[in-house]
Amino acid sequence: MKSELEGIIKRLIAMQDGSGDIKSRHFEKDGKDLAKVTYDEDNKIFQVDEIVSGESYKFDNIDLVAIEIYDILGA
Repeated sequence: MKSELEGIIKRLIAMQDGSGDIKSRHFEKDGKDLAKVTYDEDNKIFQVDEIVSGESYKFDNIDLVAIEIYDILGA
């Protein structure tokens, strides 16, 4: 059984390891865009924008970002 959190964390780590100051990725479920995550390299901050509700959250901890994305995708 593969962990869904593991896949999310791998994508977030790739954002941290990539080049450029600000990077973003979209997270989808069943072809529907549910979240946009932006990583600010200078400040080491992830911002999660929940597409459906319009809510926005900032995290400096990759585990908390992964949990938030997991919750959004599972809703």
